[in-house]
Amino acid sequence: MRTYDFIVLTGGSERRYLAHVSSSLPPRGPWPVLLMLPGAGATPQWTLEETGWQPTAEQFGFLLVVPEALPLDPVQPPAFLPNPPFWNDGSPRAVSAPRAVDDVAFLDALLADLARRFPADPRRVCVTGFSNGAGMTFRLAAERAERIAAIAPVSGYLWLDDARPARPVPTLYLVGAQDPLVPLAGGTVMTLGGWHEQRPPIRDMLDRWRRALGCGEPRVIKQDEGVEEVRYAPGVDGAEFRAYTVEGLGHHWPGGRGLLSRRLFGPPSARVRANELIGDFFRQSTRVQGV
Repeated sequence: MRTYDFIVLTGGSERRYLAHVSSSLPPRGPWPVLLMLPGAGATPQWTLEETGWQPTAEQFGFLLVVPEALPLDPVQPPAFLPNPPFWNDGSPRAVSAPRAVDDVAFLDALLADLARRFPADPRRVCVTGFSNGAGMTFRLAAERAERIAAIAPVSGYLWLDDARPARPVPTLYLVGAQDPLVPLAGGTVMTLGGWHEQRPPIRDMLDRWRRALGCGEPRVIKQDEGVEEVRYAPGVDGAEFRAYTVEGLGHHWPGGRGLLSRRLFGPPSARVRANELIGDFFRQSTRVQGV
C-alpha cells in the first residue's frame, strides 16, 4: 500500500487529504473509493491509527481516502479540545461556530481532484465517518446522493431537518449502547467543547432517514451476543438500510484501538469490528467484483 498526501484549494483555503492505494487494486482501474471522515478533533493520521482501515481497504480492494476538516478557528493551529478540526454537518454546533465552511463543496473538489490523479470509479464512491464525521456523511448523502453509492455513519447524527436525497442511498448505521455523546434515548449533552446540545433519540433520528430513503418499518433481525441488528424494509430501487446497536460500546470506533479517554467517552469494544462489517456492506452495495 502506498500513501499520498494531497492539497486541494477550495473556498479560499488549502484543504488536505490522504490517499492510500491498496496493492490489491488493478493497475488500470476503475477503483472503488472508500472515503473516511474523521470525528471532531481528529487528524487523518490519528483516525487511521484508531480505526485500522488500511489493511481492511487492502482486503476489500478500495482506494482509501481520509480528508482533514478545518479547525473551528482556521487562523489558529488545530488542537483536539481548544480548536478541533470540525465538519460543517448542519448541527447546532456547526451553525454557531465562528466560521462558514462549505464542506460539501470541499468534498466535491476532493473527488474531482482524486479522479484526476487516480482511475477512481465515480459510480462506486462509498462514505463512512465517525461522530461529527458521521454527521457529515449523512449530509453528503443527502446533498450529493447522485455521487454516493453507499454510506456507513458511525456514532453520529443526521442533523438536517428535511433531508431529501436525490436517490435512496444504501445505509449502514452503528452506535454504542453506552455512548455518552450519542445517547440512545436522546437528551441534553455537553460536548467536550462546552456546547450544550439537545440530542434526539436514535430511533427517531433513524426514522427520519428511513423516510428520506423511502424505506419501510424496522424489524429486529438479530439480538444476541450484545448486538442488535435492525433492518428496514427496502426503499425505492431496493435500497438497504441497516442499524446496529452494540452493548458495552461508548463513543469509540467499534473494533478500533479505543484511544479516546474512557472516562470521557465510555468503554471501547471489539464486539463488532466495524471495518469488516462496513467493507462487506459497501462491497455488496456497489457489487464490487473480484475482491
